[in-house]
Amino acid sequence: LPAFLDKAKAARQAELERRQEQMMRDYDISLCVFDVTQSISYIVRATFQIHSAVVNCPDPTACSVDILNIISSFAWISQFTALAVGDCAVESYQKAYRAGDISDMVAATTNGAAIGIAIGTDCKDGR
Repeated sequence: LPAFLDKAKAARQAELERRQEQMMRDYDISLCVFDVTQSISYIVRATFQIHSAVVNCPDPTACSVDILNIISSFAWISQFTALAVGDCAVESYQKAYRAGDISDMVAATTNGAAIGIAIGTDCKDGR
């Protein structure tokens, strides 16, 4: 009887570990889909921003904001593509996650600069 119970416990533990691994893989696949979707959405966003920059570039301030937003969008494309590489792979790929972190920092920094310039224009004269 003790040998049977030990085998049953081991089998139960193995099943729990298998389920945990499957749950983590399902989670990674969900993140993969989200990452790819976000990357594509930022490609579309960058396309519209490029068009806006072409229209607004006679105004130096608006042109600066547009250019910084374009750089930011391309950095976010880089981030979500890197995260997709990490999340879609069966085994973890840490270099992809690091690349995503660096791209996120570039995107946030350039976007912050664009916001700073835009606030100066948008809030001029107490509007």
